[in-house]
Amino acid sequence: MCTMVPVLALSTPLSQLLPDQPIPDQCVPDDPRQAARIEYVGRLRVPLAGPYRPWARLYRLPDGRTLWVLRLWDRTTAVRRVTTTEVLLRFAKLNGLTGLGARVRALERRARSGR
Repeated sequence: MCTMVPVLALSTPLSQLLPDQPIPDQCVPDDPRQAARIEYVGRLRVPLAGPYRPWARLYRLPDGRTLWVLRLWDRTTAVRRVTTTEVLLRFAKLNGLTGLGARVRALERRARSGR
């Protein structure tokens, strides 16, 4: 069972975007056959600050849950961070990014439909 606590909101400064929470081991299945069933659904750009627009990639886990993975800069290195659809939708709403919200919902629908 994944015990990851999703981030509540994406906002600047970048050091506070996501807590120090790389992909938790509990979210990756121990059985290699299960891990092989993690499905990449799609990606989109998240406009965070000026030209800084990292990719957010959506994955569907074998149990049907979905996770977004972003590579964010932490001082001098890029670190993978995990968040939920709800967090990205909240970020889009708070910042008036209706196009981002629509793309997030479209990818989530695709993940739920299994295509």
